[in-house]
Amino acid sequence: MGTKKPGISSSIQTERRRLLIDATISAISEHGLPKLTLAKIAAIAGLSAGSVNFHFASKEALLLETLTELAREFEQRILNALESAGPSPAKRLLAMFEASLDPNITEPRKTAVWFAFTSEARSRADYQRICGDQDQKIFAITLQLCDEIIHQGDKQRQMNPRAMANAVQGLIDEIWEAILYAGEGYDREDARFMYLAFLASVFPWAFDLPDSQVESGQRLATADKSLQIIRAEREHLEPLAALFDLYRQFYRHKPDAALARKFIGDNLKKERSVLFLALDSAGKALGFTQLYPGWCSVSASPTWVLYDLYVEPPVRQRGVGRALMQAAEKMARKSRASRIDLETAIDNYTAQALYESLGYERERDFYKYSLELD
Repeated sequence: MGTKKPGISSSIQTERRRLLIDATISAISEHGLPKLTLAKIAAIAGLSAGSVNFHFASKEALLLETLTELAREFEQRILNALESAGPSPAKRLLAMFEASLDPNITEPRKTAVWFAFTSEARSRADYQRICGDQDQKIFAITLQLCDEIIHQGDKQRQMNPRAMANAVQGLIDEIWEAILYAGEGYDREDARFMYLAFLASVFPWAFDLPDSQVESGQRLATADKSLQIIRAEREHLEPLAALFDLYRQFYRHKPDAALARKFIGDNLKKERSVLFLALDSAGKALGFTQLYPGWCSVSASPTWVLYDLYVEPPVRQRGVGRALMQAAEKMARKSRASRIDLETAIDNYTAQALYESLGYERERDFYKYSLELD
């Protein structure tokens, strides 16, 4: 599985191992296991093929470490959710559902890895060795929770806990498979409605049936006027500033409404940036994106930096972010810009999937450097 090598700091080695594992996830998703090579993984990671062997003894060692890392992440997410849910078996079972379908756990690249290892005959033994005990542990927890809920409803004579546990795990597996094939377009709110309805149907004394196929699950679109994307002007300062303050909080800054209002107000007044605002049919602000103008010396043409994109949590995964980015692209093309640049966190897989679905390509030929100034 690779050992610490001389001549490279432990922090750099750790970062490159993480980078290679992430690249392996992408490579498996794109090529599958049979056609996977170290060269393809190295190309995605932006490293040489030789550097892969510096950190991992073989392709097999890298593959096993990738599966182990995903298994470790999944189990920890489940255990954390159970701990946070408290003693109620119903809340704990719901927490397991939520954790099992967390977008960071089930983003399309990762589901492709799970299915690659379980569908390839030569890889099943590896999967069983790494994940077999974990699968049994999670099923045992599910079985226990179903049994406790059944006893709470005094339904021991009408319901079998093992059958219910299998149904729960089967539904989760079905949703994972749907995510694999639908990719970024998968409607997670619809999935949430489905499993809430399932739990309420089989355990009505422990769960409430959702009111309807909630509006929160519907996709919003400009075509049916459920969504409107406008170029923001000064009269939109208040909703923009409120969203910008939430955006900064998302990146772990303290709330500062005054700072947000001044910054956005100055940008609008001095035309330092272009802002697009998403509104629902009632005129409520749902999200925004902000772009700054730039220039490319090589092509001698204007460019745009899409620096900020924020969508309110209740309406995420419903097309708002995509519509904002499409408006930004339309504006950039109209300005005759040569490209739009953006950055995102390495582990923000949901955003990465959105960007790539819109044609954005990850830079593999250059490093990004920053100099922090006081």
